[in-house]
Formats: sequence, C-alpha cells, structure tokens
Amino acid sequence: MIRLKLSLCLVAGALVASSLACSLGTLLVRAPTPTRQPTKTPRPTFTFTPNWTPTRMPTATVTPTPLPPTITPTPPPTVTPAKRAKATPTEPPAAEEEDSPTPRPAKPKPTAEPTATPTAQYPFSVTPYTFNTGSAVETRVTGYVIEVYDASTGQFQDLEGYQFVLVDPQGNQHLSNTSGGRNHTTGEGLGDDRWFNAEAKISPYMSGHYKAWLVKDGTQQSPAIEFDMASQPNQYVHLDFFKQHQ
Repeated sequence: MIRLKLSLCLVAGALVASSLACSLGTLLVRAPTPTRQPTKTPRPTFTFTPNWTPTRMPTATVTPTPLPPTITPTPPPTVTPAKRAKATPTEPPAAEEEDSPTPRPAKPKPTAEPTATPTAQYPFSVTPYTFNTGSAVETRVTGYVIEVYDASTGQFQDLEGYQFVLVDPQGNQHLSNTSGGRNHTTGEGLGDDRWFNAEAKISPYMSGHYKAWLVKDGTQQSPAIEFDMASQPNQYVHLDFFKQHQ
C-alpha cells in the first residue's frame, strides 16, 4: 500500500512537473522579444542635392575703336621738263668807232667799317645816388669804396688808399680825401643816410653837370660816372664804388 502511494506520488509529481514545464515554455514563447539597443552612434542620413547651376553674368560688350584710315601718300605728278630751244647765236653789233673813247669810271672801293673802341675793364663798378638834402654852403659828394665778398649775406670789407676825381660844371678837377675809416652822411636811419669812407667838398654850392671816377696812385679804377645837381632844391650825391671779390 505504501508503494502504491509512493508510486502515485511520483506519477503525480511527474505530471505536475510536466505541466509546469509546459506552462513555463508557453510563458517563455509568449513573452515579447526585447528590442536591442544599438551600441554604435548612427550615421546621419545623406540627402543627395542636385548640382548647383551658377547664374551666368552678362559678358561686357567691347566696342572696338576704329583705327584711323591709312592715308596713302599720293606721289607728286611727274613733270617732264620741256626741251629748251637752242638759242641761235647772234653776232654782237659792231661797235662804232669813236675818235676819243671815254674811259669807264672805276668802281669805288668799299669803305672799311670803323672798329669799335673796346670799353676798358675796371675792377670797380660805380653807382650814384642823389638826395635833395644838400646845403647852399657847399657842394658835397661822398664815396664808399669796398670789396664785396657775398652780397646776399652782406659780407664786405672797407678798402683804404683810394680817391675819386670830381670834375665840376666848369671843368675843374677836384680830388677827394684818401679812403679810410667809415662815417655816416647824415643821421643814422634817415632816408638819405649812407656809409662813406671818402669825400669831396666844393664851396659854395654849384649846380650843373658833374663827372667822377675812382683812382689809386693815379691809376683809374672805375668807369667815369656822370650826374647832375639841380639848382633848386640843393642836393648832394653819394657814389658806391664796389669791387667784387674774386
């Protein structure tokens, strides 16, 4: 009896186990399949774009510049020289015999042009200045004898040992003092003020035409200068004797 129960229990257990196994298989079959998660980063989907057609720019129209017409030089007309007619020699008329033939006058010889006298070259130039501030007591002429080194910067040197000759309207010659030192003709800064280092005076005041030139040891050193002094108003004259430094 015990064996029978044990057998039944084993059969029942087997049936239960078989039933559980079938139920479990059914459950396993019926369970949904889980979705697999991708392990790699998905690549972006490439969308094909058709080729881009560029918009054509209008082509600049180049207007050709017409070339100037070619000028074909026209050859000058050919001139056929006319044949010269041969001259028929004509016998010269017979000269009439004269009792006393008159000789032909001789041609005058051309007169030679006069040779210009060359102007003497002097080391000094002379420039006169006239002022209406003279005195009735005397005729006064001043002179300034210098050597100029650079006129633009006012560089010069006073020269000593020179005199100027003054010829008055009556033809008399007067000699100035020898150049040396320096002085003003009138008050400094006035319109007629001049530096001078030689001077000639004649008493009383004499109007008329004058002439003057510079000398040293009796040798002329400048060209002669001519000037006039008026009768009214009284005047005085200043002479600049300048030598350009070589």
